[in-house]
Amino acid sequence: MTRSTEYESYALLSNDERESFEFEREVDNSSGAHKQARSARPRSHDRCAALPWVFALLVVVAAANGITLLYMSRIMNTVYADLSTDELEFANPYHGLDALYRSGTIASSKIDPIQNIPRVVAQVFPGRPKELAPVGEHDLFNKAFGTLSPHEKHLQVSPSVHTIAQFRALDFGMEECSLVIQLPGNGDRIESKEPFLFDPLSTLDVFRLDAPKPLDVRKLSYTTRPPTKEKIATVTPRAGEETPVTRFPCVWGSLHTFEVACSSASDCLVDIWSSQNTTYGIYMYQHQTV
Repeated sequence: MTRSTEYESYALLSNDERESFEFEREVDNSSGAHKQARSARPRSHDRCAALPWVFALLVVVAAANGITLLYMSRIMNTVYADLSTDELEFANPYHGLDALYRSGTIASSKIDPIQNIPRVVAQVFPGRPKELAPVGEHDLFNKAFGTLSPHEKHLQVSPSVHTIAQFRALDFGMEECSLVIQLPGNGDRIESKEPFLFDPLSTLDVFRLDAPKPLDVRKLSYTTRPPTKEKIATVTPRAGEETPVTRFPCVWGSLHTFEVACSSASDCLVDIWSSQNTTYGIYMYQHQTV
């Protein structure tokens, strides 16, 4: 029945019938509200019962993520760790030769001095003590082979630049070394595109550094360079000549590190690159000792 029809029927009822009709309507309304309340109560109860399960699921997911991150961190620190080789033993490839030559049962052959170029040559800057040494200045990219690093060394010395060079003596029985500096002459060919810069009045101080381990050029700066052990020479190099610096014992496998700087009384300038085919700058010879 529609609302208007209901009102028309209600107007035709007597007082007693109206009271009975209103009572029935109130009973129906209260019964509907009671049913609605009963139907809403289980839903609220179901939500409360589901909360612990949702919370438990979140805990499980968070724990799984934490374990995964810890496992990945362990892999990165072990399997893919950037491990240094500084602590590895430098194995002896000449096992037994020392005892053999000491026995006197064999005569050694005469061997000319062997040229030994530095493993590391890098520049540091006294005026910018925290600036890292340049790396890969002449690196080039090739589409077929990727990045190529030419075998070039750089000797650069000025009031604002020092050069550090590190050598490793390798050959057995060639355990006396001489350090030298060589510069090109006027008619010498220079393969590098860099110009040869040189002040003929330059005077250089050469220091021995206390570096028992290989240098990491990526971390090398004037501040982090190895401490100075001693000053070994003051030299005045000449263009087109090989200038001796010092001579010293060099047991095979040992490291020898030097720093070249302007003498305090000289406003010097030396800047020369060497290539695979030319050896300019600083290097050493190993001389026969057996």
